[in-house]
Amino acid sequence: MFAVPLVRPLSTRVSYQSIRLDDFSSYLSGAYCTHRVFKRGRGGAVDARHHRVSLGNISLNYLQYGAEVEIDPGLFETFYMLELPVSGWVDLDHCGKTVRNQTGFATILSPTEPVRSIWSQDCGQRMIKISRATVERQVGRMLGRAITEPVVFDTLIDLSREPGGSIVRLCNFLFDQYEMDPGLFGERRVSEEIENALITLLLLGQPNNYSGPLAASNSGAVPRHVRRALDYIEQNLREEISIEAVIEASAVSARALYAGFERFVGTPPQLYIRNRRLDGVRGALSEACAPTTVSELALEWGFTHLGRFSSEYRRRFGELPSDTLRR
Repeated sequence: MFAVPLVRPLSTRVSYQSIRLDDFSSYLSGAYCTHRVFKRGRGGAVDARHHRVSLGNISLNYLQYGAEVEIDPGLFETFYMLELPVSGWVDLDHCGKTVRNQTGFATILSPTEPVRSIWSQDCGQRMIKISRATVERQVGRMLGRAITEPVVFDTLIDLSREPGGSIVRLCNFLFDQYEMDPGLFGERRVSEEIENALITLLLLGQPNNYSGPLAASNSGAVPRHVRRALDYIEQNLREEISIEAVIEASAVSARALYAGFERFVGTPPQLYIRNRRLDGVRGALSEACAPTTVSELALEWGFTHLGRFSSEYRRRFGELPSDTLRR
């Protein structure tokens, strides 16, 4: 018999529980994302349960399977998952590394990176699901510009060291506060401040592909030649932009410009231009009225290969451009 917490987190908010793994997997595919679950070994009954409470753009969760299982969700696409074990362990293949998550550690799973995991029979985890769109908006606000690539975090967080200790204390507060006074989180202004605090703490505290630009932006250290290049790109975003013109606008050498973009923007100029144009298409699709088509807007923003455009759009935003237009 496996050990579980004496009092499971969010015990008053049971969303689903089952002794049938197939039924539970079908439920979770609707609650999170389509995935496959395989029971490992022969012994042990399944005691699967999911507890959940929504706080707007994040949700608090508790998840256990009650058996050793292997899980293959592929990509989360639209959300990040912060996982904090309260018992047992999880072995994760994510971002090209294999890590073990257990008490004293946490992991954050990024939506654009494939993940596979094995949960021990006695594993139970507190989990915080965080909207990808909310994370990306927060990065944009902190940088003062639209971001060019999805945010990808280093997976493992050591909770015995800072800033891991700060992350787990805030997570503990969220779960404990809900248990003591669930009505507090019903106030939208409170939940929004909590979301912002958690996301900002993760962005500044946990290494990610925007750590350099975020640190530079916080110190106001973005150099003048990078600013000049960014201004030129923004002013000519719907026009044909050559890298030679960007270099000329920056008034430095190509080598200095690329080095500045790598350090302070986090991506080469060409990729920055492409993704800012993708941002432009997304904004236009969100505001479009019939009979506007995806093809028309894509061409307007300089995308002539529509199949490649659709693939790049989905990779960046986690949905097809037609999905954005329908909303």
